[in-house]
Amino acid sequence: MNSQTVRSLVIAAVLATAALNAACSGAPGEQGLRDSFAQQLGANKFVKDFQRSGDDMTFVGPGPEGGTAKWRVHLDSAVVEPNQDKSDPSPYKGTIKSSWFADDKKIEPGARQSNLPFELNSNGLSQDCFAYWDQAGKKWGWE
Repeated sequence: MNSQTVRSLVIAAVLATAALNAACSGAPGEQGLRDSFAQQLGANKFVKDFQRSGDDMTFVGPGPEGGTAKWRVHLDSAVVEPNQDKSDPSPYKGTIKSSWFADDKKIEPGARQSNLPFELNSNGLSQDCFAYWDQAGKKWGWE
């Protein structure tokens, strides 16, 4: 092998290693955050008949004023960013903004509360919520 061939092989190996490292250590994707939100909602023991179609979810659950309601949740946005909270060791924070409708009426959050029935946000979800990435478990933690 001549020196030009060896040099080309070394450069190719360095570039391949860098690409592999970037792929393996990259931030989790926004679609995974959306999927995790939907899984968390569907796993709530107060949610019945859960269905998902893309960014829309429907279910039957506790109504905002008692009784039961037919709910629809739409995922408006999902953002994954480096975690700036130094008190939490997670490398990434994911934020979901969503719209919640009970019997076709939009439930607007207040300044400090979601205005959702307690049972529905007891597992960490609301109209504006966040999760931290568990690097070891490769999953989002909502609670």
